Amino acid sequence: MTDVTPLYGLRLRTPRLELRLGSHEELVALARLAERGVHPPEEMPFEIPWTDRIGEPDFLDGFLAFHETALASWAPDEWTLNLLVWREGELVGTQGMLAERFAERRVVHTGSWLGRAHQRRGVGTEMRAAVLELAFRGLGATRAESTWFDGNSASRRVSEKLGYVEHGLSTKRPRGVPVVEHRMAIGRNTWRGPVQVAIDGLAPCLPLFGV
Repeated sequence: MTDVTPLYGLRLRTPRLELRLGSHEELVALARLAERGVHPPEEMPFEIPWTDRIGEPDFLDGFLAFHETALASWAPDEWTLNLLVWREGELVGTQGMLAERFAERRVVHTGSWLGRAHQRRGVGTEMRAAVLELAFRGLGATRAESTWFDGNSASRRVSEKLGYVEHGLSTKRPRGVPVVEHRMAIGRNTWRGPVQVAIDGLAPCLPLFGV
């Protein structure tokens, strides 16, 4: 098992946000935030419809296992970093970034969610900008990818604001019904960060990212 201790010292800070890994107690708080709502029930913005399990007896255990497994299975050749996001000290959501064969491909993929009470305040744009700075400036990525489903206007707007371009369409069935997925990407050469991002504690983590 890879020693991921250095990752707990990694901090991304923007004018309003702090992104870092969470303790067990903070992950429980994140699950409780999800239980208060992530999206309207008639919508499903995720390929894996994990929010449909909210309210089931084992939801918390599954939620914690998702985050814990990402760290337990970490390898420089395949990793998933799920950072918790605080806005002015209040836990508001999570911003993830993952990669396979990063040393070779230099490509990352991002995904995120915010509690409904914290949406429509520009937080989604700011927190994705933070991990893009980590990817491009900190890790030397050359490309970042993301996706959004038809109907998920918030995710579309974040990608558009940050300069992504569409490079393909596909069909997913998160609830068994076909939904168009838009594949978006941005390159390091075209990236222009809209906010200042401070990255602390990265140097000890670089080998874990395959850098």
